[in-house]
Amino acid sequence: MGRKTISNQIHSALADKIAFGESKHLDKIERETSFGKSTYKIYSFSTYDTYNKVGREYGKWLAEKGVRYGKLADTERYAREYIETRLEDGKSVYTLKMERSALGMIYGHNIEVPLPIRHNGDVKRSREETFNDKHISRTGKYADIFTVATATGCRRCDLKTLNINSLVERDGKYFLDIKQSKGGRDRLAPILPSKVDEVKQIFERARESGKTKLFEHIPKEIDIHGLRREYAQELYHTLTDNKALRDEYLSFYPARHEKVKGDLYRDREGNVFERDTVYVVSQALGHNRIDTSITSYLR
Repeated sequence: MGRKTISNQIHSALADKIAFGESKHLDKIERETSFGKSTYKIYSFSTYDTYNKVGREYGKWLAEKGVRYGKLADTERYAREYIETRLEDGKSVYTLKMERSALGMIYGHNIEVPLPIRHNGDVKRSREETFNDKHISRTGKYADIFTVATATGCRRCDLKTLNINSLVERDGKYFLDIKQSKGGRDRLAPILPSKVDEVKQIFERARESGKTKLFEHIPKEIDIHGLRREYAQELYHTLTDNKALRDEYLSFYPARHEKVKGDLYRDREGNVFERDTVYVVSQALGHNRIDTSITSYLR
């Protein structure tokens, strides 16, 4: 039998941590009586899928360094270097924290790598800077456009038609009531909870200045589709962590007519998603088919 590659060992290490169906709450109570020792378990399919993707990329990076075989434990010395390299590549603090957690799960204990403090106002969530928007600052003249786009998933046509009445409250939750979007569809787009205050301030400033339209000009150089993608991914992760909020959002959308086969959705590449969560994200983006949202925004 041949030697297992480091990449295969990474995959096995994560698979060994799977604890689907077990109670995370009970494990937390047990840890409190065991001097805080972590159980290092993976309780959800979505977390496993995310960590598995990180593991694949980390394995490729190690292979490029010539580290293909040996004991997985001996590669831990590279973990900090990997995160530091990702930081130098401009990855967001949100992404780096997730990747650091994934590496901790792989090795079975925390990976100590200091990261910059994340501020909502200046965080960069885009995977990479495009040629078109590389010279447009997210904190400059068009900061409000970036904020609204990443907080609500607006298309370019939506941003052009937003007015001071587009911000609405439903049962204590804030949405954009978007009229006549692509295909003539109206839709209700949840505002990311972490950005509600920022968006409300933008609308308030518009009202105080006597504006009717929120934005007079949307520069063509801004990669709006990329910002929609950021919104979709953050909304998915937010609702994965907060099922109560997801269920509240579900109540605002039409019941599905598809034949639902379980709570999980597996795409053609084997990636697993929570079906109800993807449905909310799809409705927020203005898509009926959840596979469209997965292919274009979540993968």
